[in-house]
Amino acid sequence: MIKITPPLDLFDDIHSAETNPAGDGVARLKVQKTAQGKLSPAQQRFNKLLTRVDNLGRQMQDIEQLAASVRGPHLAQISALERAIAQAQAQMLLFLHERLQRKGLSAAQQKSVRGLVQSLLLAAQPEMDEAQWTALHAQYFPPEVQEQQAQERQEAKQQVLDAVAEFLGRPLDLDGINNVDSPQELLKAMMRQMQADREAEQERQAARRAERPPKARQRKAEQHALDAKAALRAIYRQLASALHPDRETDPKERERKSALMSQANAANARGDLVTLLRLQLQAEQVDEAHIARMADEKLAALSLLLKEQVAVLEHEVAEAEMRLSGELGVMVNATMKEAVLTVHLQRLQQEMAHTAEGMQQDLERVRDDAELKRWLREQAALARQQEREEDMLMRFGEFY
Repeated sequence: MIKITPPLDLFDDIHSAETNPAGDGVARLKVQKTAQGKLSPAQQRFNKLLTRVDNLGRQMQDIEQLAASVRGPHLAQISALERAIAQAQAQMLLFLHERLQRKGLSAAQQKSVRGLVQSLLLAAQPEMDEAQWTALHAQYFPPEVQEQQAQERQEAKQQVLDAVAEFLGRPLDLDGINNVDSPQELLKAMMRQMQADREAEQERQAARRAERPPKARQRKAEQHALDAKAALRAIYRQLASALHPDRETDPKERERKSALMSQANAANARGDLVTLLRLQLQAEQVDEAHIARMADEKLAALSLLLKEQVAVLEHEVAEAEMRLSGELGVMVNATMKEAVLTVHLQRLQQEMAHTAEGMQQDLERVRDDAELKRWLREQAALARQQEREEDMLMRFGEFY
């Protein structure tokens, strides 16, 4: 996805206190009301879309600044906590393994301990000696266990395939996903495949529509699109003519125009109308009244460009929110204040610190056999509760 956020240096240059005391990012581009009457619908729509582009551009800047401010310290803290948890898991794993070598546990308790060791092996691997981990893995995952797990994965995979086939009303094409074993990865692969199927169907529908004689409404929409491209091209050509650095003899002015021309080229390539209009103002090709004098047909063409710009920016903002949420481990949105996000991050850090502390307390506790047996019962109860909650979530999803 191409970025279309206005360049910061241009933004700051155009909207300095001297040229724009109100600080509104698009104030000089908007159509202003006159004493003669109200704005036309085309003028109102143009102004509304300008404001939306400006707000989304600011949101992109805000989320990037937010990320720069909190990412480093938070990720360093989370990394340290993750390592503390992994170390505690490795210590618990080794203790439980050693305890299995001694008598005093019932068959059910031994089975429970083996299950816990198996679940801890993958989590604790980064904090263990490679040879030691390999030996333990071979002991707790012998060929018969691995075969059973492979069978369970295959059954889970088939359940997902059956559910998707029922949803689609047809068997799913398995090309490219036969070797995926994890149900989660399988689901992701199938979602990608379903998305590709949808896109292919949309392309087929578009091709069929293209073969039909265009209706009046379609011809009008196509004409508007052509008008929009022509309007963008005309603005760019005017700028290119005024800003071409080769026509300047003064070195400083040539350098300034070269920078502006570079911005104009980039804005034109990505269809960024707002930046081109701002550059026109900066180059004094037009004044604030210029847009107000445009015919509604011309404004409608510019509004179509703004609408496309809004769609791209909305996608970029949503993408940035999802990316930062994944990095930080908490939900983030572009309008979130740093103080609010900091509270959420501190809460996550506290939860992880509490987990690490609890694991250390468990390690001390299970060294006593009576406490170990009580702890095993508690772990079994927690596992059953988690299983019930997951089952309820699945049923809830089926209901909806």
